[in-house]
Amino acid sequence: MKILEEALKGSIRSLGKLISFIENESPGFLDILKSIYPLTGKAKIIGITGPPGVGKSTLVSRLAKIYLEKNDTVGILAVDPSSPISGGSLLGDRIRMSHLFPSSNIFVRSLSSRGTLGGISQATMNVARVLDAAGYNIIIIETVGVGQAEVEIIHVADTAVVVLAAGFGDEIQALKAGLMEVADIFVVNKADLPDTSKYVNTIEKILLKSSSKKSWTPPIVKTIALTGQGCDELVKKIDEHYEFCKENESLINEKRKRQLREIKRLVEQKIKEEIEVFFEREYSLEEIINNDQQRNKGPYVIAEEVLNAFWKSQQRSKPLKS
Repeated sequence: MKILEEALKGSIRSLGKLISFIENESPGFLDILKSIYPLTGKAKIIGITGPPGVGKSTLVSRLAKIYLEKNDTVGILAVDPSSPISGGSLLGDRIRMSHLFPSSNIFVRSLSSRGTLGGISQATMNVARVLDAAGYNIIIIETVGVGQAEVEIIHVADTAVVVLAAGFGDEIQALKAGLMEVADIFVVNKADLPDTSKYVNTIEKILLKSSSKKSWTPPIVKTIALTGQGCDELVKKIDEHYEFCKENESLINEKRKRQLREIKRLVEQKIKEEIEVFFEREYSLEEIINNDQQRNKGPYVIAEEVLNAFWKSQQRSKPLKS
């Protein structure tokens, strides 16, 4: 495919078109993902997550600038909330990061979360692989800020950075509910706000209780993203975590777990698609619901009958197509 060849050669315009092709799951998108997979695995993937309003986008912009100054190539995927009508994203992060566009070494893209609870859809993972194959060695994924649901970031990022700020009422509850398990690094942004030191002490106390069995204890970095204060230190900690994981078996084990989760998710997605086709072509649930005798069987019996009919239809048909 010409668009793929041009994207891999460095054409930003072709890369944008290719990502749209992949994100929309256009016919043949799986063939492209299969072909580029051997080219992936070189990029460092950084996940940035946390509640709304703590300055994640500003922080991402600062990190991107630092990496660009190091002559890295940077891909930014800003996962926005899906529109409840179209499924599209609001593109807010892309607008806020527009000042970075003049650099030829950076690619910024907003993606829809597509209703995924943690903000990380399979499409996001697919696009990250496209950027990896295209030669971007730093990929930053900023997820939709919905607090407790942000645990999905660990399924794609090499290093997960949880961004918080003092003065936001939900943070401690969010920490207790799951973000503590996600973070490889904590960032307390807007460190010039009152009560920042007190808030950092609270996080440290929680870490002492939860990190005793971990080989890596998440550091806490105080930043003021608007001025860049602390951002160099954050990059240093990200690099330290990445090197730690390379020397530690935990990285290998975690990547295996990620691969298993993704395979299961892809299989589930394929089965779901086949079931939808089955309902459209062979088995009408509406006819069952409109039939008093059938409907009186109840949902459990009907579901079992439908499943048996589906498996029989699969036995008659050819193997699932990719």
